Amino acid sequence: MHRMAWRERDVSRSMVALVVSLGALALLGLSTQLPSWLGRDAGIAGVEPGLLRVAPGATGVATLGGDVSVSLYSDGLRILRGNDLLLQTVIRGSMLSAVEGAATGQGDQTTEDVARSLDNVTVDELVFLPGRATYFGHVYDSTTSLPFTMRVELEGTVVRLGANINGADGVVWHLDREPATIGIRPALTAVNLRKSAAWLASGSRDGQAAFSTLLGTDVGIGPQRVARGVDLRFPGRTDVHVWSDSGYLTVSSQARPQPSPSS
Repeated sequence: MHRMAWRERDVSRSMVALVVSLGALALLGLSTQLPSWLGRDAGIAGVEPGLLRVAPGATGVATLGGDVSVSLYSDGLRILRGNDLLLQTVIRGSMLSAVEGAATGQGDQTTEDVARSLDNVTVDELVFLPGRATYFGHVYDSTTSLPFTMRVELEGTVVRLGANINGADGVVWHLDREPATIGIRPALTAVNLRKSAAWLASGSRDGQAAFSTLLGTDVGIGPQRVARGVDLRFPGRTDVHVWSDSGYLTVSSQARPQPSPSS
């Protein structure tokens, strides 16, 4: 009886040791793979959109020409051609954030360090001129507020959506997620960017198309010679990081068929 009890105890200890070993291996594998799954190995920090408030005088639709218009309401900003949606910012959230910090490295070796983000946006005023809508407001958190100017204008075959935030190190655009967001070479690899984050190639030209969506809209990012990244790791939104106090997007004013991703 004593020998059987000792054998059972030895078997129990062996099973516990085996379970602990397997658990440790699984945890090691998870810790190795998790950063890759979340895209953190791309060196792009997650920046959440905040609140959006639009004063009554800044709401409405502004016609830019060529049947292209921009509208801004409390649920976000939209750029349309006729009834066709070209681009929309996150719904019921701030269309941009100002960030403080730095981005080091080049191309896919870039790493950003966001020390602080001002995620809330208030748009106070709209000034409309033929072909151009200019919005004035401020970005803020609980202690700091910075003024910003956002301009939307038609430039030939593209719509340019730009923001200047004096005092910021970078601008993060928060766009509503569209299905089948595909990279466009040479700025980004021509694959579906779903659940990933990537930096634009350092040699990609100023405002050159970087990705396209199921809407058939090409989106470029500028200015050139600064770190620019695209982050699709978080549900419901596409974040575009631009390490300049003046960051802009170019949006094709004519939708085209969606390109197929390469293998």
